[in-house]
Amino acid sequence: MAGKKVKRMLAVLLAGAMVVSTAACGGNKDADTKSSTDSGDGAADQKTVAADAEEGALVVGIYGGLDSLNPWTSGRITKDMVTYVLYETLASCQSGSKDLDNILMKGYEKVDDNTFDVEIYDYIKDAEGNAITAADVVFSFEQYMQNWATTVEAVTAKDDYHVELKLNTTAAGAFEYIVCKVPIASEKAYNDSADQFASTSCGTLPYTVAGGKDYVNGTKIVARKTGTYWQTDESLIYPGSAANAEVIQFDILEEPTQMALAVEEGRIQFAQYIDPSLLDEVAAKDNLELCMVPSSEDRGIMLCMTEDSPFYDNLALRQAVLYAIDNEAVAEACGYGYGSPSIVTCGNADLTIGYDSSWETKPYDYDPDKARELLKEAGYDEGKLHLRLLCNNNKTITTMWQIIQANLLDVGIDAELNVCEGTTYGSYRDGTSGQYELAYAGPGNGGYVTSDLWNTLFNRKNYASGATWAGAKDDKLQELYDKIAAPDGYTQDNINAFYEYITDNAYYYRIYDLPEYAAYDKEAVSDYFVDWNRFIRANTIALSK
Repeated sequence: MAGKKVKRMLAVLLAGAMVVSTAACGGNKDADTKSSTDSGDGAADQKTVAADAEEGALVVGIYGGLDSLNPWTSGRITKDMVTYVLYETLASCQSGSKDLDNILMKGYEKVDDNTFDVEIYDYIKDAEGNAITAADVVFSFEQYMQNWATTVEAVTAKDDYHVELKLNTTAAGAFEYIVCKVPIASEKAYNDSADQFASTSCGTLPYTVAGGKDYVNGTKIVARKTGTYWQTDESLIYPGSAANAEVIQFDILEEPTQMALAVEEGRIQFAQYIDPSLLDEVAAKDNLELCMVPSSEDRGIMLCMTEDSPFYDNLALRQAVLYAIDNEAVAEACGYGYGSPSIVTCGNADLTIGYDSSWETKPYDYDPDKARELLKEAGYDEGKLHLRLLCNNNKTITTMWQIIQANLLDVGIDAELNVCEGTTYGSYRDGTSGQYELAYAGPGNGGYVTSDLWNTLFNRKNYASGATWAGAKDDKLQELYDKIAAPDGYTQDNINAFYEYITDNAYYYRIYDLPEYAAYDKEAVSDYFVDWNRFIRANTIALSK
């Protein structure tokens, strides 16, 4: 098995890192993973974790809970897995595609480079029968904009079924991204809700959560089919809006072994997702099937570029660090045989619009001897440079950083691993926080680079500091980005010029790729739909008769 090889290799790699200090700013909740079928008290306890489900219900395991069912508040991808079973957006688009699939939106007209006139269907009703009008679309966008940074400058109802959407950017993909992202709901239903959708729901999909015993925070969420759906023209129904199960129960199973055990024992029919360390075990079960979903998370690191950082104005040092990283070892250890080392600086061949095969040159391929030479050229003798590595308390990401820590020590760089819980990590990740020299970034790499990947990493206009996410103030970098974001600027020449610039300047480095894997009982499940190339829509899962 690949797992045994990885464990031996990881033990060797980490042995040298034991002398490097580790400062923890938050406890690591992810304990070492073991087989889900190991004997002992732990396994016995896990058998009681999945919540009891009523007969005939579709039970889906998700790896994280939701603080609230409110569709507009921020959250992890597990929130999307629930939200988009209850609420629809104006449109949808698979990651890597330029084609929009209309849902609530009947069509749109581009008025100018920044302005769009959106028409919605005139017969939309939510699960409680409330009519959805342009005013509700405006309300939903405004709710969303209170919690998320967006490219929306203004949203206005022109009449009952037309909305004017004005953006603050002309970048390709900005319109497509936002109309596919904002869940739409009735303002009346929201105001009538006792807790503003915190534990109940009312969207345009034919499922609702009633609260009470159907919403047990951190344990389960039960969505029940209402029996009516507004879109009566079957030819216009989006595949992700199918409603197959009468009752959908989401079981919150945060420990990887709990998730694997639940699907192995048949207490859930679908698991989103299986930890890489348990994939071989789950795949070995005759009745279980794995479903690979490309990860749209760019698993890369950014180098702090503020003026007080050792990386500022020191290209040789940035290159030394990148050449020191054994990304093949990282891919093996983090993916247990299912990951692959990156061969590009950033981007995903299947998901990134504008990705070019010419990028596949293995930039900064592991070369510790070259790293040592560049370290000396950068002005540092062995043991004279101390770097802080910022890490969240995710087990897989921590493993990545432990290997990088050992790699840096091997070439003569002292490295301190700073493991933080999620909220603290999020506040520290801005380069101007002064909390790191190297940090995990993890932006989305699906769709247009101006929607997330390069927009998040390098567009200084997004940040109050006037610097990039990592703290750089490089006018040439911004100029190249603005060329791509200009009207008709999304050309291969412009994209390649930007890619070459960030590669040559060693501003960022994608370490490895690791798809997500769902698992399901192939004797119980007959069909499902993968949305946005990211996750399986639970409402589309069909159980065998």
